[in-house]
Amino acid sequence: MLRLPRLISDGMVLQQKKKIHIWGWDEPEVTVVVSFLGKEYTAVADEKGVFSVYLKELPAGGPYSMEIRDEQGDEKMLYDIWVGDVWICAGQSNMELPIERVKDKYPEEIKACANPAIRTFKITEHTEYAAPLTDHLTGEWKAAADDTILAFSATAYFFARRMYELTGVPVGLINASLGGSRIESWMSQEMLAGYDEFLELAGQYADKEFVEAQLAKNQKNQEAWHGAVNAADRGLTANWKDGIPEGDEDNWNEVELPFFFKDTELSGFIGSVWFSRRFTVSSGLAKKGGQVWLGTIVDSDTVYINGEYIGETGYQYPPRKYKIPAGLLKEGENTIVVRVKCENGNGRFTPGKGKLYAVWNEDERVSLEGRWRYRVGAVHKQIEETDFVNWKPTGLYNGMMAPCHNYTIAGILWYQGEANSWRPESYANLTECMIKGYREKWNEPKLPYLYVQLPNFSSEIYDIDRNGNTCQWAKLREAQRRSLAIPNTGMVVAMDLGEDNDLHPLNKKDIGARLAAQAAVKLYGYTVECEGPTVKNIEVSCTDEAKGNYRLVISCEKCTGGMYAYSEDKGEEFLDFEVLDASGAVYSAKAALAEAKDSVILQCTGMTGAPELVRYCYSNTNKGALIYNREGFPMSPFAIGVKEDL
Repeated sequence: MLRLPRLISDGMVLQQKKKIHIWGWDEPEVTVVVSFLGKEYTAVADEKGVFSVYLKELPAGGPYSMEIRDEQGDEKMLYDIWVGDVWICAGQSNMELPIERVKDKYPEEIKACANPAIRTFKITEHTEYAAPLTDHLTGEWKAAADDTILAFSATAYFFARRMYELTGVPVGLINASLGGSRIESWMSQEMLAGYDEFLELAGQYADKEFVEAQLAKNQKNQEAWHGAVNAADRGLTANWKDGIPEGDEDNWNEVELPFFFKDTELSGFIGSVWFSRRFTVSSGLAKKGGQVWLGTIVDSDTVYINGEYIGETGYQYPPRKYKIPAGLLKEGENTIVVRVKCENGNGRFTPGKGKLYAVWNEDERVSLEGRWRYRVGAVHKQIEETDFVNWKPTGLYNGMMAPCHNYTIAGILWYQGEANSWRPESYANLTECMIKGYREKWNEPKLPYLYVQLPNFSSEIYDIDRNGNTCQWAKLREAQRRSLAIPNTGMVVAMDLGEDNDLHPLNKKDIGARLAAQAAVKLYGYTVECEGPTVKNIEVSCTDEAKGNYRLVISCEKCTGGMYAYSEDKGEEFLDFEVLDASGAVYSAKAALAEAKDSVILQCTGMTGAPELVRYCYSNTNKGALIYNREGFPMSPFAIGVKEDL
């Protein structure tokens, strides 16, 4: 029986200007004919039943139809096919993050989203450890439209939209991404050769009984922790959802929201805690339905208004936006109650993640910031660590990426690194091994690989691992920067596009646009600038040996017309340059742009040894202004030796 892979289906986008691979399965030795745009291509299924043809190179266009039939009379008709550029969109949560999460930031773009020439194929998360799959278990092609757009990857969509604006060429997005995943999850056993620890782990998870036991353990731990907290929570039995009980006011403390628990008596708190506040609405607003916006909360929350449940979120990352049903509010005073569960002692209503409001429209809203009352419902021990089975080495590669290799593509978009920040020293080599492996699998030695460098993020506010270690984002960014030495790669610098208080920054439009600028140069040969200033040379001179004073001139390229300093909220002063000597001692450096604006001049004083290394923005987030070229692209953070061959 004739069978096609999920990627070969209605609505697909085929790659322009390359031989297009069409394949599938049938009975061994059965002849299969593919008819497309007036030409027929014939293949005979091999002993395993696999048939394969390559269509000739085609220009962009569509929509078209395709007929695939075999000599036994079985036939498949495929419709609404376009020819354009197809991109694999892979990585972790910042690639996976859907338009749904950023819809309030981009309402006009979403209104104008309908475009049959922009399509996505979303692969639902799935891991395999025993062997690579030959076909996806899920996925279908969908065009950008009002009823589909919210599920599109925001990064990928804005990339596609900008590419279509630049070229008029249809864009297909194969979305193979999963929040929290590590780079080794997306690599095959062959790509991980030499990483014995990873291969051993992959072998362990190839045992299905072991995996099932781990999943059962996860479920048991979750149920046990939440069950114990709920059973001990006096607020559930005393109906604190209705507000502070009469006569109980003295047992409730005060706090200003939003806030970090660590800055109050709730520092390190684990368990459940209730927050209550009264707010007043007019008669006109009371009759309407609305929303409650609470920013982000760690870890989970349940929200009540006037004693009625209006919503809950089970984990920390999504912005809390809950609907207020029409008729629930009353004219005058109302009560909102938020029950928060903290699993690991890092509770917060995240400051800076939007205002806390009851919202009806842009002009009608009531602030919920300021003084709230709170009382602990239950205290408990830390939740047992979850085994994230889907993040282990090779699992996502086998289950999601491997079936993509037969599909002809333009290139790869990659946005990942946060989950590897605990071990940044291996990231550059893993990246090189993965790129090499992917290019071999697609049989394209120069397949474009475009990626996003980690943005600014003040990770010190988070307890990244259970031992209290903060992640080493600066080192991982440097590994990403050095990966540009791999031919036909391009990196988007995002040091100005993150949010210091959020692992998932909302500005995906500019990320997509910068990726598109890279693609326009790498794929279409555009001669415009697509990246920020880069270091060409570092000159060192000693201005006063006795006082340890040195002058360093950092000459830059990719800055035609000069450079400038800018930061939306951190001033115009350079505060992010530092110099290290041979002992590793770190010295701050006074920095300024040269008169010609094509170099940076550093002045260091009191050094006990000569400069050996210069660092720029070598921290989780920048303290001062960033450096841009006239095209508006920022300089990458770096750590470069003064004698390094650039």
